Amino acid sequence: MALSYLRHQLHLHRNKIIACLLLVLAGFSQQAAAQGKLKSENLPGYEFKRLRWGFSLGVNHSWYQLEHSDYYVQRIDPKSENYSPYSANQKPGIGFNVNFITTYRLSSHFVLRAQPGVGYHSRAVQYKGLPPDPRIGFAGGDTLQEVNTFSGEFPILVKYEAKRRKNTQMYFIAGVKPLLAIGGQKKTDDALQTRSFDFTIEYGVGLDMFYPFFKFAPELRYSRGISNIHKPADNAFNNSIQQLNTNTITLYLNFE
Repeated sequence: MALSYLRHQLHLHRNKIIACLLLVLAGFSQQAAAQGKLKSENLPGYEFKRLRWGFSLGVNHSWYQLEHSDYYVQRIDPKSENYSPYSANQKPGIGFNVNFITTYRLSSHFVLRAQPGVGYHSRAVQYKGLPPDPRIGFAGGDTLQEVNTFSGEFPILVKYEAKRRKNTQMYFIAGVKPLLAIGGQKKTDDALQTRSFDFTIEYGVGLDMFYPFFKFAPELRYSRGISNIHKPADNAFNNSIQQLNTNTITLYLNFE
């Protein structure tokens, strides 16, 4: 009940949340400018430490890239005997991430980062005018098939760090991330079916800000699933889809 309420509130206030994130990023930029004007340097030499640890909190905005099946194309073709116009389109959602961070310095500018953790992702497919399917007790019409999952995440990333300027340091990051769904998926025959395993490529940009006792880094990262997570099933929701790929934009707040 609590999870359903939280998901509803996140969806209801998604525009406000995105606006707040933009304001937060603007605040980080102003703070970074102020940090750059400081004469003293916090945590001198910290960026050259061989091994570092930390944690991160994130807010994500995710959606499916959907490829329709031949069955769907035939059903919406006016020349087809089974003509029954309807639509099936993706709908985005908001979630969150909690991760640990382990970094190992490879050279003066490159760092290897492992960032294992858990993530909650909310994605959906919106059907409009869908024909009835008596086999699963669906009467037809408009419906929303949500796929909300808790996943174990195992990102392996390479980070390129620019030259440090006083207490700030820009960086770029890229790598891969396997994910395994550990809860939240519907396994019943009357729901959209997806596979438990996904594999993504990721890249993004961030800003390291050095404080007297820790390093803080806001980071914006894009994730693109390269595996088809659609699981074939003979029902009204799955027959319309041939392929599902995940897309996610995440704002991470990293602490080391």
